[in-house]
Amino acid sequence: MISRERFSRRSMRIATALATVGVAALLVVSCDLKLPSFAAAGSVDTAPEPPSGVPAPQGDIPGWRQIFRDDFTNPTLGGQWSRYSGTPGGDPYSQWSPQQVHVEDGMLTLESTKLGGRTVTGGVSNWPRAQKYGKWDVRFRADASDDVTFHFLLWPQNEQWPPEIDFAESFGGPRQHLDAFVHWVDAQGIHRKNQQSVSGDFTQWNTVGVEWVPGEIRYTLNGAVWGVERGDRVPDLPMWLGLQAQAGGCEKAVENVLPGCPVAGSPASTKIEIDWVSVYAPA
Repeated sequence: MISRERFSRRSMRIATALATVGVAALLVVSCDLKLPSFAAAGSVDTAPEPPSGVPAPQGDIPGWRQIFRDDFTNPTLGGQWSRYSGTPGGDPYSQWSPQQVHVEDGMLTLESTKLGGRTVTGGVSNWPRAQKYGKWDVRFRADASDDVTFHFLLWPQNEQWPPEIDFAESFGGPRQHLDAFVHWVDAQGIHRKNQQSVSGDFTQWNTVGVEWVPGEIRYTLNGAVWGVERGDRVPDLPMWLGLQAQAGGCEKAVENVLPGCPVAGSPASTKIEIDWVSVYAPA
């Protein structure tokens, strides 16, 4: 089921992964450095209202130490991120292009556009922030589309799959629910996966996240835990965050004996908009 290619990463970071139901695929290259900025003491905060109406969290919270935040107010994507490029291994329907990743109006946008009869999509990785255990929050919304899927995931730093934690996935349609998957290898060496789902209107702004601690994974939606995984399915090696859009939602639905299309339609351009990302390490 898994087919992966290996690439050199001496001057560029490149990683690949498979995209089927519950498995996200990615290929990344690095960009320039961007660090968050903070207002000086006593200064007047004139920052514009965040697109989602909820500002990016700043500072530590109980049990967690904030190590990275990005509200995408800088017009360039910093070196803590890499843009995807190329064809995902095992996903013949998708094609990634760095040109489909935009930072403007205080948002990171992963766009999907029909070009020459093929849907070209965008994706990014936060690979410099790989860590063993942590908390990740992503404030986002997504246009409805039957064809375009999206995947927010944690991927192993050593690129040996599995494990994989997919904490927010949509396989196309009206965006009225999200799926989460965990992939692992059991004691007999057999690849396993477990799926959970949560309802909501994800064409509107929501904050999705995952809290990963020894022996437990907690999926969160707007700050509330909605799903938990425990035991040997919980990884214990460093992982990094990937955010990606892909194509072929209708074809993948047919392959996996799911309801076919059309449901929500497939517009010529689809956007996955991300207001901010916040990453924490255990305190």
